[in-house]
Amino acid sequence: MPDAKRPFVERTVKVDGQDVSCRFFPPEPDGVSFHCRFEIGWTEGPRCKSAGGVDEVQALLLAMQLAYTDLLSGRENHGREVLWLDSRSLGLPIAKAIRDWDPENGF
Repeated sequence: MPDAKRPFVERTVKVDGQDVSCRFFPPEPDGVSFHCRFEIGWTEGPRCKSAGGVDEVQALLLAMQLAYTDLLSGRENHGREVLWLDSRSLGLPIAKAIRDWDPENGF
């Protein structure tokens, strides 16, 4: 079983030309459900959040959606340039409610 204190997957994006890591930690049991913690290493300091799901897969997917929402919010609400592989689409699962923030996302 992966160590819940260490990230097990990571995506690096460019925010205003600087590398910013988005790290996901292994989902952990939380009563009858699971939660998945993630950290975005914003240039002004890292921020951690978590998402819950009925199983480990749902918790991870929802954490990825929430991280994507935070990254896109930086672009849409704060005027930041957020890119992955020189593309505006960051290649993560996106919530339907904000799909218009990244219409090119094929995920």
